Amino acid sequence: MKLSSNREIPTIFSRLIKTPWFPWLVFIFGLGLIGWLAFFWRLGTPGLLDETEPLFAEASRQMLVTGDWITPYFNEETRFDKPPLIYWLMAIFYRIVGVNEWGVRLPSAFSALMMICLGFYTLSYYVQQTQFYPTKNDKKSGSNSKFYQPYLNRIIFHPLPWMGAVLMAFNSETIGWARIGVSDMLLTGCMGSALLAFFLGYAKSEFKDQQDLSQPWNSANIWYLAFYILTALAVLTKGPVGIVLPILIISSFLIYVGEGRKVLREMLLLKGSLIFLLITIPWYILVILVNGQNYINSFFGYHNFARFTTVVNHHSAPWYFYFIVVLMGFAPFSVYLPIAIASTKFWKRRYWQDQTRIQQLELFAVFWFSGIFLF
Repeated sequence: MKLSSNREIPTIFSRLIKTPWFPWLVFIFGLGLIGWLAFFWRLGTPGLLDETEPLFAEASRQMLVTGDWITPYFNEETRFDKPPLIYWLMAIFYRIVGVNEWGVRLPSAFSALMMICLGFYTLSYYVQQTQFYPTKNDKKSGSNSKFYQPYLNRIIFHPLPWMGAVLMAFNSETIGWARIGVSDMLLTGCMGSALLAFFLGYAKSEFKDQQDLSQPWNSANIWYLAFYILTALAVLTKGPVGIVLPILIISSFLIYVGEGRKVLREMLLLKGSLIFLLITIPWYILVILVNGQNYINSFFGYHNFARFTTVVNHHSAPWYFYFIVVLMGFAPFSVYLPIAIASTKFWKRRYWQDQTRIQQLELFAVFWFSGIFLF
């Protein structure tokens, strides 16, 4: 009986490999393992850290206690330094897993996992397009709509997406912020995913004929709309920075490659703006109606304008501080960053303008890093 069972195992496994959904199992299991090791393993074991994490944890708990989901409070005092999304998510997870460290940190962990998964998808799409449709002269109608056919196995097992996922997940900056219950990783996850969603919409639009672009639910339009939704969530996480930084990065990139006007016409600007406003504006109106000028002065005045123009909370640092942060926070991969940036030859504008949109991913990454770092 044992010998028969042992013979059946390779047979079952060989059949499993041949099924069309086996690559999806690899995708789910692989990224799930990366996310579990980096973000979820023993997530709730350490107690609340520093003085900041308890502020978020208690403000979220008080939302449950008071039933006031508009104005955040801590010890019966208003807490206006952050918009409500982080508090809402923590309160929701309190309902699911209880008022504990897991509930405090799960929003950060899931935000990091979302960005890793979308990064993996973007690199997988990059592999498919650059391997099988490498030049602008190879614009086969609808080619990029067949993302997983007929090369799914070759794409899902290509090392580049997996290397990208590992690099994004296993560095001290990502691991650290994904394991603490504050708003930073939620902002990073929403804003990073928004930028990836924009680039996917931008890249997928290139090979669509006009008839396909007119369809409301083609893949390019879906990714563009996802960009607006994710930037709106970023604004509900930390305020104006959630839209200012993506606009700065995207507009600089589009001007450089000469695609600005064309992209503005194709990215559903009116519909996307309405979606963005419908998600963001209601809470800001309600919180101002309830708290008046106090909220405006505190959030927009002190926590946004003053933080950008002056030193607040003694958070001063020398000019080279963020060079050290990048070097140490993303070690050991950060030592290759100057070489990686130089290898793109980003200064060769004409060269990049002649590339397909998906091939401009490396250049987009340079603008992304530069925009965040210099801002």
